[in-house]
Amino acid sequence: MASKLTKVVANFETSLATKLGNGAVSGALTSVIDKNGVALPDAKYCMIVDRGTGDEEHLLFDLTGNSIANIISISRQGAQTAGVQNQNGHRAGAKCYLTDFVNLKIIVDMLNGDEPFNGSKPLKYDSAPALSDPRHIPDKEYTDSALAGKAELDGNNVFTGQNSFTQSPSIPNAATSNQPVTLSQLMAAALVGIPAGFENVDIVRNQDGSVRSIHDNVNGKTYVMEYDPNGYIQAIYDGSTKTKITSVDGRLISKVTN
Repeated sequence: MASKLTKVVANFETSLATKLGNGAVSGALTSVIDKNGVALPDAKYCMIVDRGTGDEEHLLFDLTGNSIANIISISRQGAQTAGVQNQNGHRAGAKCYLTDFVNLKIIVDMLNGDEPFNGSKPLKYDSAPALSDPRHIPDKEYTDSALAGKAELDGNNVFTGQNSFTQSPSIPNAATSNQPVTLSQLMAAALVGIPAGFENVDIVRNQDGSVRSIHDNVNGKTYVMEYDPNGYIQAIYDGSTKTKITSVDGRLISKVTN
């Protein structure tokens, strides 16, 4: 959003060059030269018109040269209404004094969380802050550093070390050797090359129910399974070649056939 704050100039006063009737949204000032002889820059300003009289009114407007436009009336509580709201308007020659009432109201509202900050001009520190309290507001450099190397929801993340889960993750079919797999995927990968749908097989099981060997009576080939201490397949021997399976907690790490 564009800034709602006005330009700040000390002790500036002038008068209306034109009458501002009730509902007026534009007009002109007689002078825009401050007490140092410097012209006010074109910007947004807030002035009190007819101060101390029954027609006193706070007006917010855009100043361009001596012309004022987009006049908004500001109530004592800070409510904004387009156009002059004083029923009598303000005569030409009425005294005008710059005020920071609008700025103070907006700043207080920002600190109270009732008014947003200007997104087009982000706030910043004058140097790298020394952050220690968990409720300190971090800067971009601190955030970038804190997030560096962290896993991305949308990225290809590389993990090192022993990673564990509090519950079983949902794992898709692995496309490369270093991707995790489920036990069923590991078994399927380990048995690649064994003909599916044996017509006549003999299966020998270990005492724990795991398969010790499979003999294909059609092809006359026997496949012997070896398991690691955790019960995961670590090798399959078919009489001529041996396939070594390396896994961690059931996740396939590598498969090598000799």
